[in-house]
Amino acid sequence: MITLSRLNGSTVAINPDLITWIDVTPDTTVSLLTRDVIVVRESLDEVITRIIAFRKATGAPSFALAPRAMDQLQAHNEATSATRLTSRHPPGRSNPPPRGGSDRT
Repeated sequence: MITLSRLNGSTVAINPDLITWIDVTPDTTVSLLTRDVIVVRESLDEVITRIIAFRKATGAPSFALAPRAMDQLQAHNEATSATRLTSRHPPGRSNPPPRGGSDRT
């Protein structure tokens, strides 16, 4: 875990394996796989430095995701796919209605 400071001064510990991206707009915003967004006082360079230090201390390669993070990512992708399917089709219908004319011959 890396510790960062929220804008209100409180400290938060974040699993760096869950970070998807970091924006500077102008505050440093950390986005997580869980869709949580945390605005912190540290600069982008400082957050990256802490992530690298964490990876060196744990011996984890910088590109590896923890198994739990992979499970969360897969669950997120499945939920997103299910939401897209149900939002496009009425309940109880697995295929979209045919386009154009009717199916009668």
